[in-house]
Amino acid sequence: MAEHLIRWRDEQLNTISDSFCAAKWYNASIYLGFGYTGSCHHPLPHPIDKEEILINPKAIHNSKHKKEIRKMMLEGVKPAECAYCWKVEDIARNNISDRVYKSIIYNNNDIKALKDIPWDQDVELKTLEISFDRQCNFACSYCNAGYSTTWSQDLKTNGAYQNFIAPGGGGGAYQTDGSWAEANGKHLDDNPYTDAFFKWWPELSKSLDEIRITGGEATVSQNFWRFVEIMHQSESPNMRFAVNSNLGMSDKALEKLIKITHTLPVKEFDLFTSNESYGTHAEYVRDGLNYKQWRSNMVTFMENAKFRSLTMMMTINNLTLFSLTDFIEDMIELKGKYGKYRPLLDLNILRWPNYMSVLALPDDIKNECHAQLKTWFSNEQINKFLEPSEKASIQRLIDYIEVVDKAHVNTTDDKTLLFHDFKSFYTQYDKRRGKNFIDTFPMLADWYNSIELNTQFEIKPLNQTGITQYEIGVYKK
Repeated sequence: MAEHLIRWRDEQLNTISDSFCAAKWYNASIYLGFGYTGSCHHPLPHPIDKEEILINPKAIHNSKHKKEIRKMMLEGVKPAECAYCWKVEDIARNNISDRVYKSIIYNNNDIKALKDIPWDQDVELKTLEISFDRQCNFACSYCNAGYSTTWSQDLKTNGAYQNFIAPGGGGGAYQTDGSWAEANGKHLDDNPYTDAFFKWWPELSKSLDEIRITGGEATVSQNFWRFVEIMHQSESPNMRFAVNSNLGMSDKALEKLIKITHTLPVKEFDLFTSNESYGTHAEYVRDGLNYKQWRSNMVTFMENAKFRSLTMMMTINNLTLFSLTDFIEDMIELKGKYGKYRPLLDLNILRWPNYMSVLALPDDIKNECHAQLKTWFSNEQINKFLEPSEKASIQRLIDYIEVVDKAHVNTTDDKTLLFHDFKSFYTQYDKRRGKNFIDTFPMLADWYNSIELNTQFEIKPLNQTGITQYEIGVYKK
């Protein structure tokens, strides 16, 4: 299934080191609203040095933290912040970690060149995901106020979520209204990180293979549309323009999005949307989603837009497992009509908040989900519609559920505590969002009802802690 990926990894990455990942050099996610950056979605982003970017705008990507991680990778040391990939590789069974998928998109010679440049040298990006702000019309359960203004409004109206007891479990994310994420202003004109980005842009635009705009929800942000105007002012014939969108939009907004796929002077256009559950399950997990409308908007886009591919970003959490196969079959139906990359499935396993991990279920329920998924995946009729990368990521999930026993290195594996926080969160989520966990997931009713909540807990006010930065450390099994 993944033999060519294994061969490529061994020939291109592991000849530099067993911990090497080209994304640390050539890829970045940059959050201009609060001045943080990362090289992929698995480690938490870290702060950009505001003083350094005044002298060197490239430091919005080439941070001191990233350079230290690059040094470790060149020396064959496994950084602790990249534990997602190391856990996948520890499973063995020829599982392909994301350091392969995030590196193979680059030219082999460009990857080899990284071995010979100083670890602390600034490099030009080839792929960039950038967020101008956190404007969003959804408030998905595993998101938080730092990335969604709708989440922020919930917390400002109803106060902080309470009663979390698992150390490092992630409950603290629901005790801040996210105003820290707008510390540098809501608009392009009053943000030092945005200033640095546009100072770098004339040079950066020549090196980029792809720029991908995210949020929040990109299409509800005025800053996004201002950047589209900038992109219209000069041709970028070698650059791909991509957009992250939840597609929860009006017909008028969808028409506006489709229009720019025909008018932007770029090489190609890609759309990334997101979902991982079917029907009412998806609507429960992704608050604000109407599944029928979302699917209809996706079809309208595919039938009318000028684009290369549509990628389905799937955040695999524990509630996903109860309709995951139904969802994939629905997407296979679209593939059969519109083509193998429409959509292309990209499964990412959620690790945080820890009580939403696929591992944070009772063993009997988890094992039953695992067996059902494994049996379903063995169906040749299903497999013939899936691309090798999709098959590899589904197999990776199956192996992950079976083998891995702890989702995140910095939190507890005491399931009693995780079960408590799971129910504590969703009890409050139901009340705030007008939902009903038992009606949506009746197969979990007996377990859910058996969980006793702690009645003695400290009432915590909203705080502004923001993102906890990872310290540089070494991964240990």
